[in-house]
Amino acid sequence: MRITTVFFKRDIHRITGYISNWFVNITYLTYICILLIALTFFVSHLNISSNIIELASNVRISGSDQFTIASLKNIYPVFNSTSYIIKEKGKNEVISVTNENKTEFELIDNIEVEDAIATFSNKRQLNIITTGTPDIEKISIDTMRILNYSTLKSVNYQDLYNKTITLTKMSDKILLYNTHTSESYTNSEKNRFEYTGTYRTIDSKFNMISVAKELESNLKEKSINTIQDTTPHDYGTYTSAYARSKITVQNSITNNGNFGISIDLHRDASGDLTFAPKVNIKGLNVAQCMFVVGVGTDKNRNPYSLDNLSLAVQIQLLADKIYPGLFRPMLIRNSIYNQDLNRYSLLIEVGATGNTLDEAYYATRCISNLLDIIYKK
Repeated sequence: MRITTVFFKRDIHRITGYISNWFVNITYLTYICILLIALTFFVSHLNISSNIIELASNVRISGSDQFTIASLKNIYPVFNSTSYIIKEKGKNEVISVTNENKTEFELIDNIEVEDAIATFSNKRQLNIITTGTPDIEKISIDTMRILNYSTLKSVNYQDLYNKTITLTKMSDKILLYNTHTSESYTNSEKNRFEYTGTYRTIDSKFNMISVAKELESNLKEKSINTIQDTTPHDYGTYTSAYARSKITVQNSITNNGNFGISIDLHRDASGDLTFAPKVNIKGLNVAQCMFVVGVGTDKNRNPYSLDNLSLAVQIQLLADKIYPGLFRPMLIRNSIYNQDLNRYSLLIEVGATGNTLDEAYYATRCISNLLDIIYKK
């Protein structure tokens, strides 16, 4: 009887210990939940410096140096990954864009080509002003603006502008591809489609494949040897898109040799349909574009960063003369964006979610005219 009582007491003690530990764990969990709720409330009302954000592939940046958490959740997939789940619906078909904007394109093409070539070829002394903070360098080069969020500071932009870039139409072909293939625009009367994700669609008639196809058509019309790779890279997943598009670019280089320029076309990943940057060119609303240059980090510098930056600067300065307002401020970031794979690589954001597909098409016509000026016959 005594032994039974001892074992019974031990069991009671053990059970009491389990219950006590359980209550302790629940208490800790409750404290953690309260802390997380408080932290979320605090951060949601706090502006944070943009220099700590190095995780994104697309960025919407205004003249402000600050971002809010609410904006970041819409812009950065790492904070809002569920926004980019694409429903597997239908088969992606590569479409052939027909030129339905002939009259409008004629307006855009109405430029003084010889004057434009002279503007590009005859270098001048630039008016360069650098301001900002150690984290965010702001550069004004004549009429163009650059926001430098990278650690690559004190770049000699006059030298980049003076650099001779020689590209020929047949030899230095252009590669077009889309890392974030499913990015799309707002519905319009002319182009209506069903979203299969947050401001995204896998219907190639209305996503970035269509925009790249339009640019390809415009470039080929100008006899520039152009290859479009229509491989989708973000259907079903968003965060690994750059790893996938890297393989695409590497395979394209293996199969075709190095390219004169590789161009990754995006649409600014702003979080709603109200942001629609556009400029009036010859009476047409044209989606504004933006260069994003990835220079890498101090430990992993993009070896072609200055080449890429030089080309982007020269194109944007030319655009400011021919199509004023076509480009928004250029961004320089510590990411690489696969711009280390080809000597001249460009990432171009064409408009944003609020723009229409036609406005994006008009922008591709402007881009093709600029590249036609830069390329030699």
